[in-house]
Amino acid sequence: MSATDAGTAQAWLERFAHACAAGDGEAVARLFTDGGFWRDYLPFGWTLQTREGRDAIAAFAEATGAQAGFRDPVFEGEANDAEGFFRFRTYAGAGRGHLRLDGGGCHTLFTMLDELDGDAPPPESEAPFVLVVGGGQGGLALGAQLGDLGVPYLIVDKHPRVGDQWRSRYDSLVLHDPVWYDHLPFKPFPSDWPVFTPKDQMGDWLEAYADELGIAIWAETELLGARFDAATERWQAEVRRGDETLTLQPTHLVMALGLSGFPRVPDFPGRDRFEGPQMHSSAYTGGSDYAGKQVVVVGANNSAHDIATDLEANGASPTMIQRSSTLVVRQSDYCDKVLGPLYSAEAVARGITTDKADILQASMPLRLLEPRHRAIWDGIRGEQQGYYQRLTDAGFCLDFAEDGTGLGMKYRRTASGYYIDVGGAERVMDGRIRVRSGAGVVQLHHDAFELDSGEMLPADAIVYATGYGGMTDWVAALIDADTAERVGPCWGYGSGTKGDPGPWVGELRNMWVPTAQDGLWFTGGNLSQARYFSRLLALQLARRYRERG
Repeated sequence: MSATDAGTAQAWLERFAHACAAGDGEAVARLFTDGGFWRDYLPFGWTLQTREGRDAIAAFAEATGAQAGFRDPVFEGEANDAEGFFRFRTYAGAGRGHLRLDGGGCHTLFTMLDELDGDAPPPESEAPFVLVVGGGQGGLALGAQLGDLGVPYLIVDKHPRVGDQWRSRYDSLVLHDPVWYDHLPFKPFPSDWPVFTPKDQMGDWLEAYADELGIAIWAETELLGARFDAATERWQAEVRRGDETLTLQPTHLVMALGLSGFPRVPDFPGRDRFEGPQMHSSAYTGGSDYAGKQVVVVGANNSAHDIATDLEANGASPTMIQRSSTLVVRQSDYCDKVLGPLYSAEAVARGITTDKADILQASMPLRLLEPRHRAIWDGIRGEQQGYYQRLTDAGFCLDFAEDGTGLGMKYRRTASGYYIDVGGAERVMDGRIRVRSGAGVVQLHHDAFELDSGEMLPADAIVYATGYGGMTDWVAALIDADTAERVGPCWGYGSGTKGDPGPWVGELRNMWVPTAQDGLWFTGGNLSQARYFSRLLALQLARRYRERG
């Protein structure tokens, strides 16, 4: 940012602060370009939201501007072109932000709360204010943040040891995301950490993380059920810890059980006739028992490819049944072109720390992210024409999301339908992993799949890499079906694409925000999301803890 631009941007922030303090929504809106965006993560609206266009921005500023107390905005560090990071204060505490100007007006404004002023009051009882169900990366990151903010909490997890969620997965599992994307709050990975973390090493890291940060967690503890008592505004949560059953009474209940519900297994006719082993991918541990056997893997996404690759490496003959198209991308393209500009060794060398990368990523509204990702994926498809042609020639059915926006948007919409290629695609191309694309299963026989093409596909064993239900599966099972229906779906942002119906929301539904059920929250997603959104969820809970009557 040039000196002139910096002065203009600072003047813009000061005018913005003045208009907000006056509660003048129209004046705020005039500071934005026609079609500008304001994404606010807590300091004004106390939720995660994106306002699009001057009318929506004016209404939002009118309703929240004066009461937020936005003041003392100042740019931080160096910036480029007409954009930059800034800090500010509100009545609640300190915040961070990012601004992009276009011709003197604001194209995108991002504001987020980072700290609460004052100290947390001491707990009134030994009961946790927040009960977190699940001790994976989402639960542990939230626990670390709640502890930092002085909020009494307890995590319960059914596994014997912290990290067993990772250790229990199939032996060959390695993270597909690079280390720069995966740091957790307060304790980044060391400089000599592998770029792609093996699953057992990840499990051990989470155990060490919980121990070093003193995270309050009960292992081998299972939530049996929970009921919200409207009269006391507390949950009655029954947990089994070892041989003991206890009732906890938290004010808030956070589901941190991943971004999925229960395993889904298709009910093919004749499943009971099949004589070999059948298992969901969540129960698959390794291919050493299947040497020399014909194994059918139902599915063609990440887990299906990883499992088929492991089977082939162990001497089995795997065939994937691909019932719908799949996005495939080389891991190097994914890391370099999709994540690399913000999360890579090169980004760090340019001064883009994980903290700055997180803000830059959050500062881009999803409406604008879609065309940006479409351009990225158009480039990848063009550069890798030969690679994709070989996959197609092998009978594999490809897509790049129905609107061409690629993996990042697929992930935000349904968290499914893709494979980050770490070796499986080459095996498909050369026939070591066979594929039956678009195949319908008529029925199972004692040793084969009968496909609608007329083919009898021999099978000694079956792995169903067919995904999971939604997060509200857990709500229906642990609370009740009515609450699950009232809360509605989690994940997706209303893009109007398959699996993510409209209307447009612009943020992930029900994630890290209040839900239709008082005191019920969700956290989930990858390690990057655990790191970043845990702070925002913890701040909302901390505010409620400090305001409790």
